[in-house]
Amino acid sequence: MQVLQALVLKTMNQIFRSISAFIVSPIVPIVSLSVFVLGAEKFLQALPLVAFFAYLITAFVAVPIYGVMLWKQWLKWWHFAILGVLPALSLDLFGLLSSLGSEGGFITVRQHGIDLIIEGERTLAGYIYLASRLIFYSLTGVGAGVLFWFIAHRGYARKFRGN
Repeated sequence: MQVLQALVLKTMNQIFRSISAFIVSPIVPIVSLSVFVLGAEKFLQALPLVAFFAYLITAFVAVPIYGVMLWKQWLKWWHFAILGVLPALSLDLFGLLSSLGSEGGFITVRQHGIDLIIEGERTLAGYIYLASRLIFYSLTGVGAGVLFWFIAHRGYARKFRGN
């Protein structure tokens, strides 16, 4: 009976830590993207919208990824770092996949006086901006993934040095 109680307590503790990690770890992309979107001076204006999308992505992208990670026993910190990139890039990946079937069109995108897209074709500056944005998003995903591991699975790693 005590063995069963200990197992239930351990399981409930892990569930609590996982739920806490799902609540806390999106704070990394929320803060960094809020600053990235409107700048440090208008941080509070972007915060609610960024938080909404961060928790939406957490619910529909990160939770299923975590389920696969538990199933496959991918519980090392670097698993969380690598797979933390997927939720961070999910909006860009969705945008890329949805644009594959469409024709380029004649659109020009200019940001801060620099042409990123001219008549549907991305410029060198556009590619540099895209690469920097993807690197930034990836780093926020890595940060969120490692924070998630620290909250939810660090104790497991201390017991079993294989992690």
